[in-house]
Amino acid sequence: MSTTVTPASTSTPPVPESVPRTRRGDAAAMDAAKTPVGVGAVALVGIVLALLLTALGVVAVREALLASGVLTGTAWLAPAGRSASGLAAASWMVPVGAALVLLGLWLLVAALRPRPRTATTVTSETGVFLRPKDVSRLAQTAAEQVDGVLAADVSATRRAVRVRVRGTGAADVSENVRAAVAQRLSALDSPPTVNVSLYGGPR
Repeated sequence: MSTTVTPASTSTPPVPESVPRTRRGDAAAMDAAKTPVGVGAVALVGIVLALLLTALGVVAVREALLASGVLTGTAWLAPAGRSASGLAAASWMVPVGAALVLLGLWLLVAALRPRPRTATTVTSETGVFLRPKDVSRLAQTAAEQVDGVLAADVSATRRAVRVRVRGTGAADVSENVRAAVAQRLSALDSPPTVNVSLYGGPR
């Protein structure tokens, strides 16, 4: 008598609804990267305020130790308070008050102002960014591949690229370099302005 063995059926566990279904090569499945930004002016303001508060805390601790007899010396806060309580209205207070108002407004603007961007956005669905030094490398490679270019020195910011080229003296080197660099940087969302200058000659 023969016995037929039926293999156990395997079933794929259902995918929870909370897990997104993605396909290979589907660029929209990847979250876009955040735009790289710098620290901004608010970081400097925070450091200065932290130092001022630290210094004020040190003075307060010293005054407390003087009052408890642990330290000996001359108090600072009490004489300063008595001097301030005896102040009368004076003409110098108006410009000082105006300066303090302007300082407060500047601090408010610095705190609310968006942090500066430190990279250039590449046209992409997934959020790709290039730092200025990366842009300068791309521009330098493109410039050095142009016929008649012996060497290229490139500096870049988020808005402009400056290319200094040493060439063989061939005609239209500047325009060819500008076109090559602009073509290489055309993938950026906001391509920077390309400035080309010639220096020297064959050595």
